[in-house]
Amino acid sequence: MITTWFDDDPLFNRYYPYDSAYRYYFDHEWSLPTDQDTHLFEFLSLGGFAAGLSWSGVLKKRPALTTAFSDWQIDVVAAYDEAHITKLLANPQLIRNRRKIMAVIHNAQLIHQIQQTRSFADYLWQLLNDQQLVLNAPHFRDLPRTTITGDQLARHLHQAGFQFVGPVTVNAWLVNTGFIAARPDQRGIINANTRIISPVQPLLPPRSPHQLGHFEP
Repeated sequence: MITTWFDDDPLFNRYYPYDSAYRYYFDHEWSLPTDQDTHLFEFLSLGGFAAGLSWSGVLKKRPALTTAFSDWQIDVVAAYDEAHITKLLANPQLIRNRRKIMAVIHNAQLIHQIQQTRSFADYLWQLLNDQQLVLNAPHFRDLPRTTITGDQLARHLHQAGFQFVGPVTVNAWLVNTGFIAARPDQRGIINANTRIISPVQPLLPPRSPHQLGHFEP
């Protein structure tokens, strides 16, 4: 049970701790590092689906998306053909946007290629110079919508061919998956013996609270 959190986080205040899906999300996922490529792929994909929409709406569809995309098994999704795409577009439980669906498949193919030599997690840590950005913000509204860390990674991923990897989406993804630590309870900060951390303030000015992994509904 979380006892220390931002007093102005709209989703936390609305749903925690009574909604089981949100409780799991806040307790076990938001801004906690993971080395699971499947988890990284899932949240990259969910972030793409959230573009132009609300994060709360995407989370409501998360179980259906997980089933439809084969539990986010990267090699399986990478092999989806046109018949499978047609099936996804016909599923009323999903976000039926062809560009976003195609991006999920395309990104899975790129990640699958990366995995032939190393994990996707190791690939990302290398791009980030093994440095975790730690944000110290007293309020949710103080968290930046973008950071230099996120902007640089977004540019690299775009150059590598990834889709739906704009700066805001990538920054939110990095926060969601703990490459950027932002929790007020201090969980998720990686021990310096494991990874190099940078306990610095946000590198760009704060934006609106419509940011960082979950969005205002």
